[in-house]
Amino acid sequence: MIIWKYGKRNQLLLYVLACISGSIANVGLAWTVTRFMAAATHRSLSQFTHSAIIGLGIFILLGVFSWLIAILKAAITESTNVAIKSVMIKYMVDKQPLTRDSGQQISFMTNDLKMLETNGVTSELTIIEQGVTFLGAIVGSLYFDWVLTLAFLVGNMMPVLATTVMQKRVKGASKQWSKINASWTGQLKDFLSGLDTARAYQANDAVKQRTNSLAQSLEKSLFHLNFTIGTSQSLALLVALIFAMLLPFGIGVYRIILGWSSIAKFMGVMQLSNDISNPLLRSVNAYTQWGAAKPILAKITHAQQVDQQPASTGLPAPQDAPLTVHDAGVAFDHKLVFNHLNVTIQPGEKVLIMAPSGYGKSTFLRVLEGEIPLVHGSYQLGQTAATKIDKTALRKQFSLVKQDPFLFNDTLKYNITLGHHFALNQIQSAVKKAGLTDLVEDKGLDYQIVENGKNLSGGQIQRIEIARALLYNRPFLLADEATSALDDKLAAQVHQEFLHSSNTLIEVAHQVPEQLQRQYDRVVHLDQLSQA
Repeated sequence: MIIWKYGKRNQLLLYVLACISGSIANVGLAWTVTRFMAAATHRSLSQFTHSAIIGLGIFILLGVFSWLIAILKAAITESTNVAIKSVMIKYMVDKQPLTRDSGQQISFMTNDLKMLETNGVTSELTIIEQGVTFLGAIVGSLYFDWVLTLAFLVGNMMPVLATTVMQKRVKGASKQWSKINASWTGQLKDFLSGLDTARAYQANDAVKQRTNSLAQSLEKSLFHLNFTIGTSQSLALLVALIFAMLLPFGIGVYRIILGWSSIAKFMGVMQLSNDISNPLLRSVNAYTQWGAAKPILAKITHAQQVDQQPASTGLPAPQDAPLTVHDAGVAFDHKLVFNHLNVTIQPGEKVLIMAPSGYGKSTFLRVLEGEIPLVHGSYQLGQTAATKIDKTALRKQFSLVKQDPFLFNDTLKYNITLGHHFALNQIQSAVKKAGLTDLVEDKGLDYQIVENGKNLSGGQIQRIEIARALLYNRPFLLADEATSALDDKLAAQVHQEFLHSSNTLIEVAHQVPEQLQRQYDRVVHLDQLSQA
């Protein structure tokens, strides 16, 4: 069960107790109905008054238990959702392989997890509540008339059989919808980010046509899923009306006519019949919906299994050692990026790696960080294979300046330090070297950066990334189009910081002036060294 595995078990136990109490109150209500019928049959006012007082107390208890069940449902849903999101966040941050398409991850964390809550968590809570109600009604009905109760019980088993037949189709439709929805989210993100390009080249119609086509595919898939679930539920309802209502009702009337039962007992069973048929139907429908959540649950289970694997205890990273990539082949997102690549970089060397766009320059830096494995060949630090080095130790060898900087919705200081402790003079030195002095003097280190750095310019955002890399002062500095958002004067200043550092510099770019190229120890043309 999702709620047992990821929720708070003390909340779940309280929920079960509340459901049991509510079920007992339902049986008490049916008993009160039999008392009313007996009072009417015997024309006893005192018995009627006594039954009315008891009935009022039972109504109050039902209200209290109903409120408790609703509150506990909300609490269990909250704790379960938080736990599941925590599992997925940990997996994505620590273990999930890098990908160029973040749309699928965004879709999973929003749409798919909401679907898991609706079809998984809520369905399990419904099954528990309705199952307890069903069992309580069965016990109470057996007390009134066991033959009629058995007729209701057998009749109510038929919808379960009808629904089981539809489970496989619901699961398949759910899996297909999840796949198409992930594609819709990712491509919609691309369309929105490229609207200025589309408008500039008057490609509006093409964008609208493709977006509408995707929307139609998504809605057709959702219609198929809802149609499959609806058909299953309707089939179960039809079977229930025939076998769970019409047949038992006829048997009850027949037994009264023959004198084998009384109207009071019949009314008691009929009062509880709704708590036999309706809970069973709701449980069956909830189970059908729960089946639609299985593909999503499987992904969460996989993430948890990966996260629970013991941490690697690899070798420490060699210090002041050359970095060697030999006969390397790399595939990213199932596509071969480069092949048979050979590069050796000495400690302290300043290397510029150039190639046209699309030749895997950024991918090469991810390989050096240990984020992308080689398809073939070797990658070593000194004489030690990178795969044998502890992953954290390997990552600590590199500072990184990305083409698309990474920012938190937090203070300027936090975005430079990422929450680690550094002396104030170290931070100020990095700020100065990165050309951020004016911003810090104007706004202060506690200046709050909003989402995606919308209150900063592109150049300021890139300089924060540069300041962070300089502050951490790792043995290797990986720079990916590091000064693309800076003006010429500031770009030259930053490059001088890079080039005069004692650390190894590995910078990738597709266009660098020849005058600047001459300042590097070596210029490597990636497209001439590898075969894609």
